[in-house]
Amino acid sequence: MTGAATAPCRVGRHALASAPYRSREYDIDINNIISAIIVGAIVGGLGRLVIRGRQNISLLMTLGIGVVAALAGTFLAAKLGVGSAWIEFFIQVGLAAVGVTLYTGGGRSRGRSRR
Repeated sequence: MTGAATAPCRVGRHALASAPYRSREYDIDINNIISAIIVGAIVGGLGRLVIRGRQNISLLMTLGIGVVAALAGTFLAAKLGVGSAWIEFFIQVGLAAVGVTLYTGGGRSRGRSRR
């Protein structure tokens, strides 16, 4: 049978038997979770620093807003085609500042004004 073409050996429906193992693109492991927490803490803290005045917000909520802002900023930067990591970082910090502002009441004072 020289020169005869043979069909590739398939395992399952779509995978080739000789194909190397490829990890999933969005594999979540403990390193990714720890990285998200660290980046979220940095982004959330910088988001609080961008806003003037004092915010009555817990450290845990700052971390949560920072993680959400980091994920949303990464997604938004990918959709916009941003190539620079610094621009992506500034988008994340800006989203964190918006998140902190919205959480704390939009910068409006509560109660009577002090005149």
